[in-house]
Amino acid sequence: MAKDEGLAVQLQLLRREAGLTQIELAERVGTSKSVISRLESSKYEAHSLTMLKRIAEALGQDVEIRFVDRQKP
Repeated sequence: MAKDEGLAVQLQLLRREAGLTQIELAERVGTSKSVISRLESSKYEAHSLTMLKRIAEALGQDVEIRFVDRQKP
């Protein structure tokens, strides 16, 4: 599993739950469809907090960042 696969899947699910296409979300965020597609790819690992906040705002969500002990499952 890629490092950010969970994030990519979560972004896809939130967008779909909002009933938006990648193009529609891109328009709301002020970016291109290709950027949204890249962010939703499990191979992409360069998510910026700024872009995640913009997407969250467009989807009526908040971004939460946590530190988790590596030794806990």
